[in-house]
This record gives sequence, C-alpha cells and structure tokens, in this order.
Amino acid sequence: MIKKFSVKNFRNFIEEIVLDFSKTKDYEYNEYLIKNNLVNKLLIYGPNNSGKSNLGAAIMDITTHLTDNLGVNNSLYNNYINGDSVDENVEFNYEFLFNKKNIKYSYKKDENCNLLSEELYENDKLLFKYNYKTNKYENNIEEAQTIDVKKRTNKEMSILKFIYNNTLYWKKDSALKLLMEFVDGMLWFRSLRFNEFIGVMKSNESLDDFIIKNDLLKDFEKFLKECGQDYKLCEINDCGDKVLGVKYKNDSARFSQVASTGTKSLWLFYYWMNRSDKISFVYLDEFDAFYHYELSAHILRYINNKTEFQSILTTHNTYLASNELMRPDCYFLLNNCKIKSFADNTDKTIRQAHNLEKMMHGGEFEE
Repeated sequence: MIKKFSVKNFRNFIEEIVLDFSKTKDYEYNEYLIKNNLVNKLLIYGPNNSGKSNLGAAIMDITTHLTDNLGVNNSLYNNYINGDSVDENVEFNYEFLFNKKNIKYSYKKDENCNLLSEELYENDKLLFKYNYKTNKYENNIEEAQTIDVKKRTNKEMSILKFIYNNTLYWKKDSALKLLMEFVDGMLWFRSLRFNEFIGVMKSNESLDDFIIKNDLLKDFEKFLKECGQDYKLCEINDCGDKVLGVKYKNDSARFSQVASTGTKSLWLFYYWMNRSDKISFVYLDEFDAFYHYELSAHILRYINNKTEFQSILTTHNTYLASNELMRPDCYFLLNNCKIKSFADNTDKTIRQAHNLEKMMHGGEFEE
C-alpha cells in the first residue's frame, strides 16, 4: 500500500505537495476503510483547477517508467514542469508499506519525463542509487549483484526496471519485487465517455468483448438494475462483430448507441471493477461526473467495499461528505497546492453524529 506520496515542481504543484495515508484517527466507525493503519479508501474534494487530475497523474507517473502498461492519456504529462519554476527537474517520493516493510522509492525527471536519478530504500537502508548524468550507482540488492547495467541497450529505460527484468530469481519478500508488483497493478481512469486510463493494461480492450467473452451479460444487467438502470441486455451482431445489445419488445439496439452518458459511465466503472484482481491501487478521477447524487453514494459504497485495493476518488459532490459513508480521516480537501484530511483541517473533535456536509459548507475544513 502507498503510505506517503509527495511531488514537487510537477505541473501546478510548484511547491512540494504531500499526501499522507498514515495520518489516521481513532474513529470507531467505518473501520473497514482503514487497512494496516493506513487510509485505504480516500475521497478528495477541491475547487476546479486545484490540481485533482494533476495529483492523480503525479501518483501514476511511477508506472510510466517501471511498467510496460498502456497509458492512453499522455496529455496529463504535457507541460511537465511548472511554468513558473526555475528548477529543471521534478521530484517524486513514494513510501510504501508491504508486509511490515517500509519501502521508499524516490526519483527525479527532467522536462521531457526522462529519469535523472533513482533511489530505493528498505527500512531506511539504501538498496539502490543511480545518477543518470554521471552513471554512478550503488547496488545493495542481494539478488541483483551480478547484473551489469552497462548492458542496458535502451538508455531511457529505468535502471531498476532493467535490473528487475534481468534477474532470474527474486525472494518472495524482496523489496524491489514487492514494489514492482504493486506498481504493475496501479490504475488511473476517468468517469467520462470513453476508456481513458493509465496503467494495468498492456493493450486496449473492447468493453463489449470483455463482457461477452466473460459471460457477464446477466451480471452487468443486475449491476445496472442495482444502480436504478433497467435494461434487458443481449448479444447482437453488428457488421459481423458480437456487441452488447439492448432488447426491446419489437427490436434490439446496440447498447453504446442507446445508453445515456451516465449509464456509459457505469459501464466503464463495471468493466474496471471486474478487473480488480489485477488492481493494487486505483485513482478514479471525477468518478460521479454524470451521476445523480444518490447513485454517487451507491457507487462510493460499492468501491469502498472493494477492500482488496487502495483507492482515491475525486468529486465535487458535497452530499457524499457524510459519516454514514466514510469518516473524517478519509475525506481530503485539496486547495492552494496543499492536501489535508477533514480531520487534520479542523481543531474540533468530530463525532459520528456531526454533519460533515454542513461543516464543509460552513468553511470548517478550510485553512
């Protein structure tokens, strides 16, 4: 799990912004949202242009050089360095907790997203350090002592990735193995009109094909009904392709042509939640942009019950600020390039009976 993340000089974050998952409180309700004493389910509020999408892109940056997974939204990495900054690099710092191992991974990149340095620590012990300008490095990774990094033909490849890919044997609890497996399961997607995502997949996939090939028609129909969408789904032939269809009394139509924008958003959400066996972390940007407020609450409950992965959702919907749904140390406010939980943004002792939405509208959580 991610324990702490910080980035400096990335897009609108000229100063360092720190997201700390370890600052949990002793609330005695909705305890399932906390895992290993870390926030496992997190919801971010923030004004427009506060950097919610940029924060997701920053967290996901690690996947762009440690994995071969697909990114279909490269626009998030345009204008990489903050335009007002005189610094020539972006600094990323990740802290993970795996099986009681505290693993820190830090790196720097230039304006073209090229690596400048990498460092890896396990419980504050240096495992690996590499400077891409001087080619100086220190390697204390036990399983990788025989790897010659000079044989790396792709000079843009991460040295750590090269080492991982070219080491024959890894211990089950190796710090680098644990890191790489987690990063390989990181996902960012946006609840919009097409499958715009970063991570997890090495190639794109048709949502129609996924549901049909995995015999999920009835299950998807049930999911939609639970969301207040009553469809009778079927498989139809469209120009020789098998696609998802909707049955009517006298006809049928392609699902993608008759579904509303909100229903298509549910379709995309359902697709990714049925790939959750591959997911370690998900950043779902604007998750309820097309939902009625009650449907938003339903989807929030749905993903919060998926405790097997860590998640961050962004929203503008203040109806969701409720102790019935989450808890004050799981709600975060992003503003002025700072991010803090509701619990850390007030001197008041928040109790379960408090109305978080009313407190939020009253400015209680603003610095």
